[in-house]
This record gives sequence, structure tokens and C-alpha cells, in this order.
Amino acid sequence: MNNNCIDIIKLGGAVITDKTEYKKIRFPELNEICQQIGEWGKPCIIVHGAGSFGHIKAKEYNITSGFQEPSQVQGLIQIRKDMHELSSIVVEELTKANLKVMNFQTSSLIYSRKEGKQHEYFLNPIQKAMQLGLIPVLSGDIVFAEEEDFNILSGDLVIDILANNFQVDRVIFITNVDGLMVTNPELNQEECLLNASSEDLESLSFTSAISEDVIDVTGSMKGKIDSIRSILKSVNEIIIVNGQKNKRVLDALKEKEVICTRIK
Repeated sequence: MNNNCIDIIKLGGAVITDKTEYKKIRFPELNEICQQIGEWGKPCIIVHGAGSFGHIKAKEYNITSGFQEPSQVQGLIQIRKDMHELSSIVVEELTKANLKVMNFQTSSLIYSRKEGKQHEYFLNPIQKAMQLGLIPVLSGDIVFAEEEDFNILSGDLVIDILANNFQVDRVIFITNVDGLMVTNPELNQEECLLNASSEDLESLSFTSAISEDVIDVTGSMKGKIDSIRSILKSVNEIIIVNGQKNKRVLDALKEKEVICTRIK
């Protein structure tokens, strides 16, 4: 799609919700992050994770396995309702930060084929919204699927699809850790990887996930690294920054020096 270069911002589920408790929002963190995005104020697309509004019920109803029994349909209904509630809260907080945002339901735009590895999508509404000066807000979601009837489409995969169809400069992952953590063999301690390339991701051993998720049904650490490598094929830079630390998000958005992981 032909549009001006933008950034995609991912609000990690582990930083905007408490993933140990069903449907619990971290309002101070969410509000502060939204205020920083508002102060930055440039065109972007925002994607948020499911956090405790999605992962807990998805595990309870075994949604990752696709349709297996009728009782899962009730889980599907509940998770869609919960995700609508979370998206409404995120949009409200972004609106308080004077951002012109509009929520789009991911499962209404994307259809999954071939065991979740191929997708059909209709992104023209996203493009038109941006042409009108709006900031689209999407999320990870349960999408209908050709073979499994439904499956989970992670926020990272949503970003990958968007990055393949729009001209994207950076993807900024806002999470609850400083970045990708690696072990320094000389000091025998964990430290944040500040700069890396896609090739580095193949050889380095990471000691913790991008977000310290208690319940995460969207994949392992390897899956997250694979997602990053895939996204890097379409964008210039990926930034992983701690949204719980004072003003780091704003500094990262403004390309200032800040503790974070930058992957080019």
C-alpha cells in the first residue's frame, strides 16, 4: 500500500495488564505510556497485546489447538467480549492523551489459512483512516481459520502483516523489561543487549523473554525472536523499551539515547 512512512507501536500485554489476574489493567503504566505517545504525537499504528484479558481464558478453553469441542465456542465469545473491553480502555487512555485514535477489530480484517501460516486480509480501512489523520488501534485476537476454524493471531504477527503492507520505519515494542537480556560471560551476569542485527539473533543466547509473561499462549521465546526477525525484513529498526521506567518510551520515540534494545 502506498502511504507515508510510519512507526508501529506495540503496547505489550504484560506492561498494560497484570497477567496474573483476570482482566486487571495497570492503569498508571497505561496512562503514562499513552501520555508519552501523545507528547510525541507523530503518525503511527498502535497494536496492543491481550494480557490478562486474553491469555487466561485462551488457556482455560485451549484456544491454541483450534476447534475441538463445542464448549470452546463459549470461550471464543468471552475472549472477544473481553478484548473489546480492553481495546476500549486503551482507546480511552490514548484519547485522554489528545490522540485521534480509532479501534479496528483484528478478526474482522484478517482470515487465517493453512494452519495459521498464511492469511487473507483487508487493510484498506486502515489506510483510509491514516489518510484522514487517524491513528488505527489493533490488537492480537482470535481469528477465524480455514483449517482449525479459529486460532490465535498474536500482536506480533499482526505487526508483521502490517509491516509487509505499509511503509514502516520502526517498530517499538513497549514491554516490562529493559530489552533483550543476555548473559555477559565475563561478568557472569545478565545485561541488556543495547544494539544488535538480525544475524545476531541467530547466535546469541537470551536469558529472558521480551516480556515477563506469566501466562503466554502465543508462543515461546524462540517464537518471539522468530517474529522479530520476520518483521525486520520489512522495517529499518526494532526497538524494545521498558514502559515502566520514567520517560524511556518518549526518549525512544524521539530517537534519544535511552536504555533499550535496538535491532537493525
